[in-house]
Amino acid sequence: MATDFPVLIIGFLLVSALITFLIKTFTKHDTFFLISLIKSKKPLGFFDKMAKHEKFIDAFTTVGLILGFGAIAVDYLYGRNLPKAKRALLFLASFAGLSLGFLGLDILFDGVFSNNLLVGPYFPALVVSFGLMGLAGFTLFSLFLQALDIVSKYLLGIRSCPGVAPLIPGVEIPGVPISPPLHAWLSLLIILLVHEGMHGIVGRREGFKIKSTGVILFGFLPVGAFVEPDEGEISRAKDEKVLPFLAAGPMANLVVMLITGVVLFGAISVVGPVSDQFFPGVEGQIFSGVAVAGVLEQTTFCGSTYPAPAFGKLEEGDKILAINAVAINNPAGLARALGQNRHDAKTFLLERNSEQVTVTIEPNELGQYGFVPQGVRNEAFELPQSYVLFATIATLIIEFLFWLFLLNFLVAALNFLPMPPFDGGRMAALLFLPYVKFSGKSRKEKQELIAKFFLISILTLLFINALPLFF
Repeated sequence: MATDFPVLIIGFLLVSALITFLIKTFTKHDTFFLISLIKSKKPLGFFDKMAKHEKFIDAFTTVGLILGFGAIAVDYLYGRNLPKAKRALLFLASFAGLSLGFLGLDILFDGVFSNNLLVGPYFPALVVSFGLMGLAGFTLFSLFLQALDIVSKYLLGIRSCPGVAPLIPGVEIPGVPISPPLHAWLSLLIILLVHEGMHGIVGRREGFKIKSTGVILFGFLPVGAFVEPDEGEISRAKDEKVLPFLAAGPMANLVVMLITGVVLFGAISVVGPVSDQFFPGVEGQIFSGVAVAGVLEQTTFCGSTYPAPAFGKLEEGDKILAINAVAINNPAGLARALGQNRHDAKTFLLERNSEQVTVTIEPNELGQYGFVPQGVRNEAFELPQSYVLFATIATLIIEFLFWLFLLNFLVAALNFLPMPPFDGGRMAALLFLPYVKFSGKSRKEKQELIAKFFLISILTLLFINALPLFF
């Protein structure tokens, strides 16, 4: 019902107000309206213990700096004191290495960037942006491309997809194609604790005093985490100590993302064999096949219209028997067949009006065919309740891992953005300092100039990317 959402919001705010009031009344934690800072000194001992692994931490943060700011970071770390020729050679070598690594990643994941419709012919520039500035450059150029798409479509009277949007677990935002499930709050809490915890560990490695650490609550929901260093001590510290401290958080998110990705791939790989082991034959009996529930005349994506190649070739009611000679028995099998080399033409074997028909269809630019599949339920088979429980748990685990993977990447990319208040803002002010050689300007003035340049540029891009949320 239309009134459900406002009622839900009002109820949430009332409960949040009550929780915050109880925290304010019965604890010593700081509260600000509906926000509570739950501080603790208990993890500080753990930070000190982990900070003793100095070689690992130094390598960890160095990789973080390079992934975050590419060849610029390599030049800052290793090139500043070299002769000009060697410095230039090191810069070009690091740029080439990072660019090739990005190309390899794209090939490994079946052209996830190069086949992206938004990137398209700009893919070489995206590679260059990563080589020069790592994830910071990648995110900046991605925002620029989306802003370009939004402006060009607005000039034609077409509304595009937003390039940025708040992702609130359990809340669907109009115009935003993805919506995290409610349990993603747990993913966010893990991500923030890992991020801030690594700041604390590296802070102690660099000799900074950490006053406390904790989580930030909005009512009863965790929306953030923090470590509380001595800011005066950091402001007086050498750049070589501050940069690792700043890079630690987003690098920790990248590592957790990598680990989660491996676990996610493993989980997806074992679900089928485990199902076959404990529920032999069940998956093959749930469906008796896959039918075409509908055929589109065209498909749309972010305001652009694309042809539906299946239109005129598939018909509603067609039963899909095989694709490229591989038998199709259920929706999962159809998804696997269509996803394999997804931009290549596929040959469909169909059953239509009790006759077999063969058609070959080439997908559109999006890799879509423009038809709606529907699993044909095998009514003669009674699904065991134990299998339903297994499937529900397996789906929940895989979904949780997926969101933990994706949100870790988004948090890392966001924190490498070279603008305050993100970690990347303070990092950029130090990393780009050697390139700003204006006579008569002090170090502080140069840092302020760098920060102002990136702040104005990125805020402009963010504003344009957010326009489709409102107009």
